[in-house]
Amino acid sequence: MGSVGSSEWQSYTWKNELAEQRRRILLCLDEVFAEADTEHNPYHMLERAVGVAAVCMRRLIECRLVTDRFRETPLEVHEIAVKKDVEWREPFVSRTASEIFNNYDMTARRRENRTPKVISDKMLHARVIGVLSGSAYLPDGLLIASDTQSKTQLFHFSPPEIARIFDAFLEDEVRRTYDGYMDQDGNVSGTRKVFAIRE
Repeated sequence: MGSVGSSEWQSYTWKNELAEQRRRILLCLDEVFAEADTEHNPYHMLERAVGVAAVCMRRLIECRLVTDRFRETPLEVHEIAVKKDVEWREPFVSRTASEIFNNYDMTARRRENRTPKVISDKMLHARVIGVLSGSAYLPDGLLIASDTQSKTQLFHFSPPEIARIFDAFLEDEVRRTYDGYMDQDGNVSGTRKVFAIRE
C-alpha cells in the first residue's frame, strides 16, 4: 500500500503569507492614492493580494489555527448600503468595480460587527474590488463586496482598518489544542464524531 507522510496543520505557513499580503495591500493602496508611476498596475496587484489574503484567512479558520474565541468574536467593519429607490444596474463582468455610484449610497457608511469567517468569505468571493479616493463623504479606502453580498452592501476599509483586520488574525495565538471523539450524549468515547477545542 505504500506510506503516507503528513504533519499537523501549522499557523505560521498561513500567517507568514498573510503578513506579506497585508504589506502588499497597504503598498498598493498607497500607490493608488499617490498616483505613483509604477511598472505594474497597482489595481491588478491589489486584486491578487486581496484574494491571497482571503485564502490565508480561510485556511487559518478552517484548519482551526485560531482560537475558538477569535472565531466567534465579531470584528468591526464599515459597510456602505445599496441605494434605495434606484434600479440595480448590473456591473460589467470584466470590471472589478463598475456601477459603484449608481448602485451604492457613497455618502455614508455604517459600523457593523462581522465574524472573521464572514469577512474572509466576502473577500475570497469578491465581486467588487475598488479604491475610493477624494470623497467629500468617506475616507480614502478599499471597497470589497462578494458575489452574494454585492446587492445588499459593500465593505469599506480605510488602510488602518484593513490592517487591523489582518492584525487580528496575525495576533491570535492558539496555546492549547484538544482533539478527540465523543458520543451522542457529548461524552468522550470511541465514536466517530470529532471535537476540537482551541484555546
